[in-house]
Amino acid sequence: MNVINKLILVFLASIIMSCQSGKIEKEPNLISVSILPQKYFIERIAGDDFKVNVLIPPGASPETYEPTPNQMTDVAKSVAYFRIGNIPFETVWLGNLLEGADNIKDVDLSKGVELIKGQEKHGDHFHEGGIDPHIWSSLKSVKILSANLYQELIKMAPEKKDIYEKNYQQFISEIDELDNLAEFSLKRKQGKSFMIFHPALTYLARDYNLRQIAVEVDGKEPSPTYMKQLIEEAKRLEIKQVFVQKQFNVENAKAIVAEIDGEVVVIDPLAEDWLTEMKRIIHILKN
Repeated sequence: MNVINKLILVFLASIIMSCQSGKIEKEPNLISVSILPQKYFIERIAGDDFKVNVLIPPGASPETYEPTPNQMTDVAKSVAYFRIGNIPFETVWLGNLLEGADNIKDVDLSKGVELIKGQEKHGDHFHEGGIDPHIWSSLKSVKILSANLYQELIKMAPEKKDIYEKNYQQFISEIDELDNLAEFSLKRKQGKSFMIFHPALTYLARDYNLRQIAVEVDGKEPSPTYMKQLIEEAKRLEIKQVFVQKQFNVENAKAIVAEIDGEVVVIDPLAEDWLTEMKRIIHILKN
């Protein structure tokens, strides 16, 4: 969507919110979130006590998705918005989403996570860019995120504290079990390089001392020169797989694997069944 269309969408949405101001009734158990894994985290702790409104639908990208006016109205009905922290969707749209939402609690779940600066490419060199938003690709970061979420949920339903604490501890135990397995199985892979189209596994790579090589840098597809460099590096490092997030185009990855006699591996860190997908990704990396 171009800038003019985006402005039109914001204008129309603002009209809708203005017209409905004071008329939208809050749904006391409705929480809005940005991505599907957040729904999973909430349900692991609170079961079905809350209705979770996910703004970015399955198959859509947090880098480019644009909410509809109806979604803005749904946010206005919510009692809380739990943001993931730094994804482009939130940076661009959250102000508009919350502007017409009276008495909504805005919670940044990334509080306490050690954030990573992304890379930006200029010519033939890289330098530090903005914050890499993909904290949910890290088991260790999700433990922090879940602790923040748990504290907010028991504030919203203090009578359920004992139940939520039991569920929270069980969830953290399962994350710890997978984290310990990853620490053990990836120990011999320390320093290993893997190639991925969109740099969605930055935090996971930091956790286990792996090196992520991104095909797309700073939201831009690779130039022919950079593609050649990637192919040469993949050959030098004997990389035979290129990861592609489900929400992104696979054509550049196919071009690389054709040159290295490799394969494209589709992953989905945005899957609703977050823990199962993280197990799959770690299993692939350890082989």
